[in-house]
Amino acid sequence: MNSVRIFRLAQGFVGVLPEGLGRAFFTFVGAIAGSLPTGRVHQLRKNQARLRPGMNEREARTLARSAMISYMRYYYEVFRLPTLSPKQILARVRITGEESIREDIAAGRAFTGALTHSGNWDLAGAWANIALAKVHTLAEKLEPEELYHFFVDTREGVGMRIYPAARGSGSLARLAQDMREATATRSAIFTPILADRDLAVSGVEVDLAGVRAMVAPGPALLAQRTGSTLYPVAISYERLPRSRRKAAGSNWGIRIDILPGIRSQLVPESSGRENAQDGVSANESKAPRSSHLTPSEDVAQMTQAWVSAMEPYLRESLVDWHMLQKVFVSDLDPERLARARARAAEAEAKADRDRGENSCA
Repeated sequence: MNSVRIFRLAQGFVGVLPEGLGRAFFTFVGAIAGSLPTGRVHQLRKNQARLRPGMNEREARTLARSAMISYMRYYYEVFRLPTLSPKQILARVRITGEESIREDIAAGRAFTGALTHSGNWDLAGAWANIALAKVHTLAEKLEPEELYHFFVDTREGVGMRIYPAARGSGSLARLAQDMREATATRSAIFTPILADRDLAVSGVEVDLAGVRAMVAPGPALLAQRTGSTLYPVAISYERLPRSRRKAAGSNWGIRIDILPGIRSQLVPESSGRENAQDGVSANESKAPRSSHLTPSEDVAQMTQAWVSAMEPYLRESLVDWHMLQKVFVSDLDPERLARARARAAEAEAKADRDRGENSCA
């Protein structure tokens, strides 16, 4: 039975089960999966050990098992998401630190976010599409293609606009254009991107818990290209208080923590009343740009800033970090990494040449 068939059957299975029974089944599946000596569970444990060193074998096994239960909770909720009402979605989410985002929304500014594969990012997107601003984002190109379309259909079904996260797709440029157009018309949009692993083999090397890791440059690139603010967004599971369970139709919800915004040093600080053509505030369009950073250095600084801001939240809610892939440099294929670095150096050299030619012109 192929994976698409399994997903479709699971979705139908979830749709007919009562909430409690459905969650219990997926908890059982997660507990079994987390106890098996599979390659993905082994990688999960390696990733967890980087953020929580010093665990003994029993502690490591327990954490991995709990994390897989959390991961299966995510899948259960994704299958249920199309059946939830807006009222249920709103009741399942608690947010903190959203004041700056509310200011962006009130001013009609687009803004971006850096997310990790933590908690339920699809529920967070559905909630943001209702409670914050229209969500435009990327979806990983999965194989088989039907699986990719399954996730795209689910996310578009709750109102999000989805572009494929594939090398050469131009999706990041399309997101940047959407952000410029939204700001020009004062119709704020939110472009959150799952960025805690490098999907395009062109990632940014950062320090995470004192260990080198590769993450995606997308959020920083969007902030740089559009002059918008990048918000690190931490998502974790929490049990709902009794007062919200009936409205939510569940005992479980998520907490979204919006962390202080990060801005590119290559665009002027502004109130965000940006010109539609160049992304610069009308009353600060003559402000000097930073001269000591290249664009790639600026992206690297912003990326390290959001990773550093997110680190304590990952440590606190490590059980909800569903990272079963290789993200730390020491785990990556050295030849693949060398090729990626060579391509990045070549791209930077080309950008330097282009800037030089433009300045001479």
